[in-house]
Amino acid sequence: MAPLRSARRARLALGALAVAVALVGAPRPASAVTLTLVSETTPWTGVKLRKYRTSSPAANVWVALVSLCGSHVHVESTKATTSLTTAGAWAGTSGAQIATNGDFYLTSPFHVYGDAVASGVRWPSARSGLASTYASDWYYHHYGWIAFGPDWADFTHTEYVKTHGAARTTGWKPTTVAPSLRPGTLALVSGFPELVVDGVAVTCSSATATTCFPDRSDMRARHPRTASGLTQDKKTLILAVVDGRTSSSSGMYGVELASLMKQLGAYVAFNNDGGGSSQMWVRGQGYVDDASGNNGGGGVRGVANHWGILAGSGNGRPARPGHCVSSAPCQVIGPSGGTIDDSSACFQAFGPSAYWRTVSAGNGGGLHWTNAFSSSTPSNWAWWQVDVQQAGQYEVQWNKVATYAVYAKTRYVVRASGGEHTVIVDQGAGSNGWKDLGTWDFAAGGDQWVAIYDNDSGAVAADQHIVADAIRLVRVGPWCGDGDCEQSETCQSCPGDCGACPSCGDGACNGAETCVSCAGDCGACPASCGDGACDVGETCASCPGDCGACP
Repeated sequence: MAPLRSARRARLALGALAVAVALVGAPRPASAVTLTLVSETTPWTGVKLRKYRTSSPAANVWVALVSLCGSHVHVESTKATTSLTTAGAWAGTSGAQIATNGDFYLTSPFHVYGDAVASGVRWPSARSGLASTYASDWYYHHYGWIAFGPDWADFTHTEYVKTHGAARTTGWKPTTVAPSLRPGTLALVSGFPELVVDGVAVTCSSATATTCFPDRSDMRARHPRTASGLTQDKKTLILAVVDGRTSSSSGMYGVELASLMKQLGAYVAFNNDGGGSSQMWVRGQGYVDDASGNNGGGGVRGVANHWGILAGSGNGRPARPGHCVSSAPCQVIGPSGGTIDDSSACFQAFGPSAYWRTVSAGNGGGLHWTNAFSSSTPSNWAWWQVDVQQAGQYEVQWNKVATYAVYAKTRYVVRASGGEHTVIVDQGAGSNGWKDLGTWDFAAGGDQWVAIYDNDSGAVAADQHIVADAIRLVRVGPWCGDGDCEQSETCQSCPGDCGACPSCGDGACNGAETCVSCAGDCGACPASCGDGACDVGETCASCPGDCGACP
């Protein structure tokens, strides 16, 4: 919890016993905290800010309940850095309305303990806890995380949860320690230990027992705390900061923090960096918690990364919420294809706004452009989310406007049917208009996109513009709905092209229809002795079985 955490290099031996857990509704454990609501405000649509006072322990708690389906709500985190920044200072540059501290970190070498992603760009492994050079450090791969992408929120359990007790089936890659990212991850912050596991808060026989949180010993003392969690429906993010080390607030044990997060509605929750790092900053209010007191009265501590909530109409983000799991698609491409403009809700530009330019040109009367630069990671990049109504092969095209399309090694990445394809394009070649990017098989539905990046590993000259205007999908080959009944299509699979299938009542005696099965189309059946009806022409003499015996 101090800025330099190199003293904790010895790897903790994991306890032989898993941490005991108690289900909601069970007798209240000694570690359960009693919450008293002091105040609640709604500073922005979708965001509730609460202050609680707890007893046993006596502590002040600040909570942000963030509806991920609220208008203008987006979640952000800190880009890879080598400097420490307070939550307030970072919020000032990122535009966040609420900011808290994030993952644990070391300053020599500078890195966070777990994985990290910001604006869709993963931190380099040397700046995160993934690098094998940290394999001998006690915290290596202990982490779990909460992550956000387009129209989704997700989590992965910690190493301890994945390797102890019953096999887990929830979350991202529930049996893989330190997993790969979920495709499309835009923001991710790690933490450990896990406080609430699949709706069950961690409890211990004693808050200070060595078996209590065996993957992190400092959970056995009361400290200022920061935690983050998700509700089961993944529609609410819960951020909590507990003051400590002051005369009015004692901080919490780990089990008390677990109880707090469960009572706040978390289905899964993680311990984030705490102690002197615990801080919550709110635009227009400043630090609502005692951030300096948590740091021993030494002022607000700079930290390595943060959670940030962008909310309200003035945050520069689209009104359509970024991570709502129940949102309708931003746009659906029909069977024949379609265009996604940079004015569409399916388009999003990332990176510093100072390096994006918009001009009145291109498709729809507007486009975005930026400059290429030399770097191993992108700074300004953009993507077009693709959701197709009908699976099939589509040619992807981009719209060129010569003045703003210059760089000869512009990198695109196309995600289609679960695969990602990198294409290098000379944007400066050729005339204006639609240019071919490639042809791929797209699955029906979303989780597909076209992305464009501004970075190149080699040298880049000045003013190498990259244009991000519209993209277009053009259907390749036959498809149901193109007006032709192909050999592979039938009246059942594609009635629009092949016509309706024959049916009784359509006025035509077709195929398997007979006078018996469909007399309306095929006419009445001719008289037949033995059919049970005494038809015209039959008599008791010619067909006694139908007409009866003659008198």
